[in-house]
Amino acid sequence: MSRFRFGILGGDYRYKLLYDGLVRDGYSVKAYGNTFMTGCEKALSELFEGVDILIGPIPLSKDDRTAAVSGGSVLTLDDLFEEMDKNNIRTLIAGVISSDVAHRASEYDIKTHDFFEREEVAVYNAIPTAEGAISTAIQESDVTLFGSKTLVMGYGRCGKVLANMLKGLGADVYSTYRNEKTAAFIKAFGIKGFDICELKSRIHSFDYIFNTIPCEILTKEVLKNADKRCLIIDLAQAPGGTDFNFARDLNIRALYCPGLPGRTAPLTAAEILKKTILNIALRME
Repeated sequence: MSRFRFGILGGDYRYKLLYDGLVRDGYSVKAYGNTFMTGCEKALSELFEGVDILIGPIPLSKDDRTAAVSGGSVLTLDDLFEEMDKNNIRTLIAGVISSDVAHRASEYDIKTHDFFEREEVAVYNAIPTAEGAISTAIQESDVTLFGSKTLVMGYGRCGKVLANMLKGLGADVYSTYRNEKTAAFIKAFGIKGFDICELKSRIHSFDYIFNTIPCEILTKEVLKNADKRCLIIDLAQAPGGTDFNFARDLNIRALYCPGLPGRTAPLTAAEILKKTILNIALRME
């Protein structure tokens, strides 16, 4: 795959480590708009020259109009797609690409790949996410996880890993489910479970609440019944699953913690991204 030449647009510290890893593996790599890197291209136009695959930031855009590039640069998505088209770059790999943006890219004959729709990213990211969530819980609470009554909301990839780690630390772990299949998995792994419909009547008994469900599930009506001393750690994709303003009004500590792999384990996160990028490149050959 040494014939592939990569361009990295924007990104955080893990993208600096991604750049280092690709260069170390012998790939040609350019970068622009990352404040953590030295030696980035001075002009945006230089980034696109001689590049086969463009790696965009996570998220690619926060408003579906401009690319999320650091350093004060403003780059509209239309300008990005036009530059890619002009330089015959037909592959864009980034994070959190909306269906509208993917459709607009396709009009320029650009194929998009969303990191978070890749199974390997979701599975591998679950581990540093769970570790980061536990680290945050330990730092932010004055109650040990050992012996605590802990709720993991959602039993998907991240929820499974997190619940298992918490159980290993001696917490009394519960998880929510919506169907009998998930309920069976929860029971099979030795976790206690209950239907999400029972959340309002059960939430008062938990010291820690970890949410992985990407829709507002911790609403005003639910939070009213929570123990005011509990700690909520929300791991779901933006905007999270918690009414944070109402939690604040109730003096409940609720933390929104997206992107934990990039903050707590950036080297691991960079390696996950690199493996995924090379898997995509391999299938293009």
